[in-house]
Amino acid sequence: MNTYRMNAVMAGALYFLGTVFGVSGAVIGGEVLSSIVSSKPLVGVDVLGLVAANSSRLTGGAFFTLMMGISLVAMTVFLYPIFRKDSKELAMGMVLFRGALEGTHYFVATLGILSLISLGNEYIVSGADSAALQSMGNVLYKFLDVEAPVGTIIFLIGAMCLYVSFYRTRLIPRWLSVWGFIGVVPYMAYALLHFFHMDNGIGFYLQMVLAPQEMVMAVWLIVKGFNPSAIAALSAKTNTN
Repeated sequence: MNTYRMNAVMAGALYFLGTVFGVSGAVIGGEVLSSIVSSKPLVGVDVLGLVAANSSRLTGGAFFTLMMGISLVAMTVFLYPIFRKDSKELAMGMVLFRGALEGTHYFVATLGILSLISLGNEYIVSGADSAALQSMGNVLYKFLDVEAPVGTIIFLIGAMCLYVSFYRTRLIPRWLSVWGFIGVVPYMAYALLHFFHMDNGIGFYLQMVLAPQEMVMAVWLIVKGFNPSAIAALSAKTNTN
């Protein structure tokens, strides 16, 4: 019987790497990128001047953002063949939201960061006195700030498809799926507060219910793999259909 061991290990490893890349990008990206990630936009600051001064750090942040997107998109590829045995709709929902749409979000964010760097460098070359470049930089920075919660909402929809599939199939312990369900609620509150610019500093704590769950789930997939009896049940279901 195919236990899909490689699928479990690859999904867990890519899940883990995606989170590591995301945290690394926020840290390496410096003040500008961390302000976007933490939903604490910079106010009263020469954004383009700050971008130009930290262009190398922002470039590194953009790279890690792209790598995070690639890792998380690839993760869905290894889970889809198993999840579709239970529900093609849920499996496609995971691929659409956690794969295609979330991946697009990270790709757009990467291009936005790189564009902001280009504007910052041009701003310095022009003598830091271009009102047009300042306006373009502020608009692009605000776009990235708004795009972040949109990507979070997309991520949470895909995460729900993932947790429901895991809960239905019992491929991993159900307590891990339930932990995911619980964590989505405060995380969605964080995304909405960020979207409507109402985050008063509690956003970090709202994310902390789901963030550890993802790491535990990733490690479980790498170390334990899928439940063999659940795989057998899914195979029997497929053969019956």
